[in-house]
Amino acid sequence: LCRMLSAASRSPVGTRLLATASTMSFYSLAGTKGDGSPLPMEEFRGKVVYATNVASIEEQPAASTLCLSASDNGGGPDQLVILAFPSREFGRQEYDSDSDIQRFAESKNFPGILMKLGSVKGSKAQEVWKYMRESTGSSDPTWNFSKKYLVSKSGEVSVPRGNVEVAIEALMTE
Repeated sequence: LCRMLSAASRSPVGTRLLATASTMSFYSLAGTKGDGSPLPMEEFRGKVVYATNVASIEEQPAASTLCLSASDNGGGPDQLVILAFPSREFGRQEYDSDSDIQRFAESKNFPGILMKLGSVKGSKAQEVWKYMRESTGSSDPTWNFSKKYLVSKSGEVSVPRGNVEVAIEALMTE
């Protein structure tokens, strides 16, 4: 999964922030990890969060650079959190169960957190995903790995524009 995460991350440089219409904050939310345990977003206060929709079966070769870059630049669990949102909504290119997804991720040494298998589209999307989509004015993903969000150390959600690694590095130095 790690090498899949930075696929399609190259476009004009810059990061767009949009105002949140909601009174909720990223840190007031909680998600569910693939193992069924709760995951309060408050745990990530003071860290940069990179989130994307993923599919284990569709491996994309350009992605290992993100994980390597994060660790090379002082990233890692103390500064950078990767949230992977698996979904079977695009060509059913994800395993049927969270346990199968977890096994696959472990076999690839995925350094991030796998969220529970679920939807990333429309009203059925997981609460954390919906919040990131709505707070940025973003649309639903059109395919695996097509949506990416960054959350700053202060909880501002953005859609990375351009090189995701550069955007992450900029947020980590704030």
